Formats: sequence, structure tokens, C-alpha cells
Amino acid sequence: MNKIVLISTNMDKLKKLEHAFEGLYQIKTALLAGKDILKTLGGFIPDCILLYSENISRQDIFPVMDLKEDSRYKEIPLILLANAEDQRVFHDNVLADPDYVGSPDMKSEQLRKIVERLIAAMGRPKMVLVVDDDTVALRLMKSYLEEKFHVTCVKSGPTAIKFIEKQVPDCILLDCFMPEMDGPQTLQKIRYMENGKTVPVIFLTGNSEKDMVMSALSLHPKGFLVKPVKKAELIQKIEESMI
Repeated sequence: MNKIVLISTNMDKLKKLEHAFEGLYQIKTALLAGKDILKTLGGFIPDCILLYSENISRQDIFPVMDLKEDSRYKEIPLILLANAEDQRVFHDNVLADPDYVGSPDMKSEQLRKIVERLIAAMGRPKMVLVVDDDTVALRLMKSYLEEKFHVTCVKSGPTAIKFIEKQVPDCILLDCFMPEMDGPQTLQKIRYMENGKTVPVIFLTGNSEKDMVMSALSLHPKGFLVKPVKKAELIQKIEESMI
């Protein structure tokens, strides 16, 4: 499922926008009220940013300036819904031009089509986080996936949690049996994180570890794969988990 960030100067409009995209995208919302948007997002990396502007001031636009100057968000398409005056405030203060400018009263159906088109044109590879204490296994997983996904590998549960605090992957491959913090324990902590509540997680397990995986079903993993995993099966499972 693709991700979208909705930003608005108006709480009622923000709720309407959220309703328009609910169930179709993973959504993060941010109200332009002098708040730090980067802190609000907490590393959530969307496929599109939608900004609804109404009587925006130069001070209001500062958090958007910070957002578009951050290397993680610089290349993400931005849609600006604003009247002529608010468009002027945006252009005078934000270095990056919006990828699409529309009317504040644009219909939801039309807006969804524009978002879909921009995301399709962007073609950003999905990010997969692989968590395994076995260096050989990490190298193998990366070799399987790097042609199709952006792959990040870490060697422990605590390291994975630190990573997710800053950046949200589109899917997590999580080894079941690891020292210090095993797979189910790691997933439990991930589910308590704001950034980790809905991220699809697939367990990588040996035949003898199935009972451990089954005990974590309440944490809603997308399933498990028994090692050694075939490349085609792995890619198919990841793609299915992100639908």
C-alpha cells in the first residue's frame, strides 16, 4: 500500500482529506500550526505529499520549507491546493516548486487520480528492512532483493527499532531466532511504535521455530517463510504483503 502525507492549515479540511484517502493509502496527517512537521512524521516516508493551504502566512510555511529541504523528502512529489495568494506565499518561500497546483475545492475523485498519476510517474522502489543476526543470510537476502527493492540490512532487533524510529520501511523481513531480542519480541516493540503499527512484517524461520512464530500471531505478521527461501517465493511474498 502506498503512503501519503496530508498537510493542512484547516483541521476540518484535514479530516475531509483523510476520509478521501482512507483505506487506499497509509496516511500521516499534519496540521500547519507552528508545529515541526518532520517530528510529526517521525521518519514516515510517503510516496506523495498533499498540502492544502488556506490563508497561509510566511510563518505557517516554515515547516514545509524544512520538509522539502530534508534529503529524505526532497524528491517526493508535492501537490499544492491553494488560491492565487496562497500559491504566491508558497512560491516566495519554498525553494522547490510543487509538482501539481490545484484549486482548494478540487473534487476528491479528481484529486485521487492526480495522486495516483504522480506516484506512478515517480516509480520510487519500495524499501525492505531485513533483520537477521546471520551475516551470510543478510547478504543472500540483499542479493535476492536489491534489483527490485531498496534494501537495508541490520543485525539485531534493537538496531531495527532505532532504524524505524527515523525511517519507515514498506516491509520488514524479520528473523525469528536472534540473540538479545528474538523476532516476536522485536515485532512486539515495533507494534508499540507509532511508525510500526501497520508495517507488514514477514518472519524468516527454521522448521523448529514455527511455535515461536505462532505465538506472535496476535501482533499481526503477514506470515512466515521457512529458510532457505527461494528468490521468487520471497519476492512474491513481499509484494503480496504490501497490497
